[in-house]
Amino acid sequence: MSYFGVPRFILFTLAMALTITAQANNIRSGEYELVVRQSVKGMPSGIGSVQWRECLSQDNPIPTQYLQARNCDVLESHLVYHTLHYKLSCYTDKGTFTNEGKLRFGNFRLDGKSKSDLGDVAGENMQVRYKFDGRRIGDCR
Repeated sequence: MSYFGVPRFILFTLAMALTITAQANNIRSGEYELVVRQSVKGMPSGIGSVQWRECLSQDNPIPTQYLQARNCDVLESHLVYHTLHYKLSCYTDKGTFTNEGKLRFGNFRLDGKSKSDLGDVAGENMQVRYKFDGRRIGDCR
């Protein structure tokens, strides 16, 4: 069967793709409170957790303040259902590093993990891993 000359299968597939895209971009713009836990490769225990607040939006959904960088540029990003996979290049007074991660969005929550490759430090490749949870606490200030 067809509808306006277009097979139902194609219409169904298009409708599903539009629904999945709308659900994938599920972040609610606003101020988020993030709890970030970090660990350093080769260190026996984690560094502990830190709490951050950051304004996130559909146009800027990746939290970066916990990285303590002056600026981060998005090198790659793609959505797979409710999960945003990304790669950043971040700049500090001490140099540049990359950060790769993924974020999963719920209605007013997010969780994710990432890792920063800081390059060679004292002859060892240093990587910092982050795990974070967040919740929307209101509109951006």
